[in-house]
Amino acid sequence: MMTLLWMLLFGFVVAILLAWLRWLRLRAGERASRPHELKAAHPVYMERQFRSRGPISIVARLDRAYRLQNGRIVLVELKTRAGDRAYPSDIIQLSAQKLALEGEAGEEVESYAFVTVLRPDHPRRWRSHRVTLLDSSQLQALARRREAVLDGRATPTYAASNRACAGCALRPRCDRPDTWVDARR
Repeated sequence: MMTLLWMLLFGFVVAILLAWLRWLRLRAGERASRPHELKAAHPVYMERQFRSRGPISIVARLDRAYRLQNGRIVLVELKTRAGDRAYPSDIIQLSAQKLALEGEAGEEVESYAFVTVLRPDHPRRWRSHRVTLLDSSQLQALARRREAVLDGRATPTYAASNRACAGCALRPRCDRPDTWVDARR
């Protein structure tokens, strides 16, 4: 009976130790991916969904949000990709997250955010890019334009870059001239 009690106690201690080590590993990963400018900030939201109601209704899942010493929030979007840069789609995504967070939680969110990129060929090397977010009126205009395109009231435009066409899911149905689509040039 005493042996069983000791085995249970040992198992409990090992489980607690493993949970603590996992927590340390996760914390180290979060700190490694945190932009340098946010080292003194406190993480407040991770992998959380928010909704806004208003002129446009947005549901957005944010990767990370940090509270600065002044009480305001800074958003961080984590990306794993070969291109070590922020794209316009990242800015739109973060702007939608800002609107949703402000709308649901009433938080004051900064007008800038970070896109933190991990390149597959450089594991453990995170690089953060500071971006300026769209304001509410710009985001609303973008949402209205999207709706107009989907409803057939507006004509979509081609991507400004040939490279954007290379990975597009709609490329087989696109009427863009083939000379524009070859992204290898």
